[in-house]
Amino acid sequence: MKAVFLTSTFRRHAHVANHLAARCDLRGVWQETKSFEPQRYSASPEDDAVIRTHFEARDRSEAEYFAGDGRLTLASDTVHRLVDAGGCSECGEVEAMRRLEPDVVLVFGTGILRDPLLSTFAGRIINIHLGLSPYYRGAGTNFWPLVNREPEYVGATIHYLDAGIDTGAMIAHVRPGIAPGDGPHDIGNKTIAAAAQLLGHAAEAHVRGRVQPVPQQGRGRLYQRKDFSADAVRRLYRHFETNMIEEYLADRARRDAAVRLVELPEAV
Repeated sequence: MKAVFLTSTFRRHAHVANHLAARCDLRGVWQETKSFEPQRYSASPEDDAVIRTHFEARDRSEAEYFAGDGRLTLASDTVHRLVDAGGCSECGEVEAMRRLEPDVVLVFGTGILRDPLLSTFAGRIINIHLGLSPYYRGAGTNFWPLVNREPEYVGATIHYLDAGIDTGAMIAHVRPGIAPGDGPHDIGNKTIAAAAQLLGHAAEAHVRGRVQPVPQQGRGRLYQRKDFSADAVRRLYRHFETNMIEEYLADRARRDAAVRLVELPEAV
């Protein structure tokens, strides 16, 4: 399976890239710089401290969970490109990808992708959406379920990419293995690790013609970057302090069953 991977520059993105490099013929990796600046959403020094503490904890957790992924470990002939935000959709970059003749284009963590990339690889762009589609769409889609005290909606969706915002036909879902004592970043990193595994399986199923895509029904909840705030971060941690995870785990089977998910066909 020949693949190109479009992603970003954090350790979590390197983890997925390295996982793919170990299991397929990874012809190229494009990394977009991140444009999200959470401190912009501070309304006071107190807000700034809350947001800064949250993201510093995230970075420490990623360093622990993905300790072996401080850098990309790619074959010597793998094309590696660092581009600005939005750069993966530029004509020159798309042409460079096309010349690699990938069977699939895999995506995790870029900005919104546009033409000519979408039309060039139509029907073979597969994305990791962190969040369970169609229930949560947009930005922070594993942050907001925890803010809303709904751990059963935390997970990842592997889906075909189209021109909408997380609207493409779904291939499969995965949930993290939440355990007692997990904090928000434990849950987030467990989700990323599980999604990396599922992305590889889904790509192979696509190449073998084994995917049974499921159209997304319903609009779900759409969150945008502008919705992020220090108050939302405070609610998140308040829920962890008031036994949200323990309550969920005590009733996990029922709560999980109420959220319909898509699975890969067996024997893929």
